Amino acid sequence: MGAIGFFTTTAAVGAQPVLLQLRPRIGDTLRVKLEQEVEMTGMPPGCGAQTTSRTRSTPASADCASVRTMNTGMEVFSRAIVRKSMRDATDMLAITDSVRTLSGKRGAGNRAVRQPSSRGPVEIRISSDGGVELGAGPASDEMRTLFGQMPPTLSRKAVAVGERWVHEMRVPLPGEPGAIGRVRTTFQLDSLGRNGEVAYISMRGELSHDHSDGSDSETRGSLVGSMQFDRRLAWITETHATIDVWSQVKSPPAPKPMQVHTRVKQSLRVDGQ
Repeated sequence: MGAIGFFTTTAAVGAQPVLLQLRPRIGDTLRVKLEQEVEMTGMPPGCGAQTTSRTRSTPASADCASVRTMNTGMEVFSRAIVRKSMRDATDMLAITDSVRTLSGKRGAGNRAVRQPSSRGPVEIRISSDGGVELGAGPASDEMRTLFGQMPPTLSRKAVAVGERWVHEMRVPLPGEPGAIGRVRTTFQLDSLGRNGEVAYISMRGELSHDHSDGSDSETRGSLVGSMQFDRRLAWITETHATIDVWSQVKSPPAPKPMQVHTRVKQSLRVDGQ
């Protein structure tokens, strides 16, 4: 194929709508590595400014000496074995092989501790658009972090390069029993690579407080990230996301609630066999 023919074929692939759905083959084993870093910064009222996901919260003045930051990290190594394929979902067996935890900033002299998991396999059902249901089995906290809160991420219809789709979901807010937040995320198919085998997707979302619970909290947040979808494997093979949440935490006897900024960085890599 000549250069003109190659570019014509590539452009045609990019112009045609493609269906991006999770449909791994029965017997496939997906090896999953999750990396997560969490930074929580607590500030007295007036000692910080809300920032975007691309910047950091910083004290407004030198008087804010009581600002505190806590860093934690985690790596989860697991496998997902495909057991049954249905029209709109796939049944899998998820196994956590080991977990590595870290307290403090990565690279600051703190050693990560990797331990084998003592929990058994967990049954999960993943819909073709990415939503997950946990089934039988004693799911560990790490497994719930990895699979238990995965929202739908893919469009149920074919999409063309440049096209967008939106997913909304309700989530519990940390530190506020009974409080519910609403996450609205916009996804976009940015491009296709490797002759159309890999789809590159960007995502941007907002977290707002659903005040139907009667709470007057001002919790809000943002999400920025990207994904790679392998059309040959029929699976999301790479995800990167940064999540920023700003909230208020009451801590008596302080007269006013403390401002808390939580930043979560997650990356997920999947290798198929």
